[in-house]
Amino acid sequence: MPEPTQRSRLARMGFYFAVVLAVLIVWQIQRYMNLKSFGPGVIIASSSSSTPRASDQMGLQWDQMGLQVVSEKDSLLTTRGTAMMGALGFLLVGGPRTRTRPRHQWSAFVSALCVGVSLYFGYVSHLHVLWMIKSQTFDPYSALYLLPSQGQFYALLF
Repeated sequence: MPEPTQRSRLARMGFYFAVVLAVLIVWQIQRYMNLKSFGPGVIIASSSSSTPRASDQMGLQWDQMGLQVVSEKDSLLTTRGTAMMGALGFLLVGGPRTRTRPRHQWSAFVSALCVGVSLYFGYVSHLHVLWMIKSQTFDPYSALYLLPSQGQFYALLF
């Protein structure tokens, strides 16, 4: 029969293993969906705003709807990240006055660091969306937008 500290250590290691496994599963699902959507060997596809459309008005409406969706997604992830950062700050600084263990403090610190990285990627995504608006070329599959956007999601997931 393992000791209580050894059992808690095994439970903690099992938890971290499950978290890493969940991140890998989500990554593989996204990879599979990209493969089905864009074909083999293509990591990021590109669409061109200069392709002829049925009508310029309809194309403009699609671009506006796309920008709305992209901005809303960035806004939701940023709001969630900010709320998580606030909750972690409350737990570390303003929570109950019981003494927390150092490993819990380190876990909270690493979580806050991941949330900070997610917020940074959200900011970079937002800058790329602003650039697309300024240049009037909306491309949701652009590497300039997709890489920071996926970085924002995965940093918040981890």
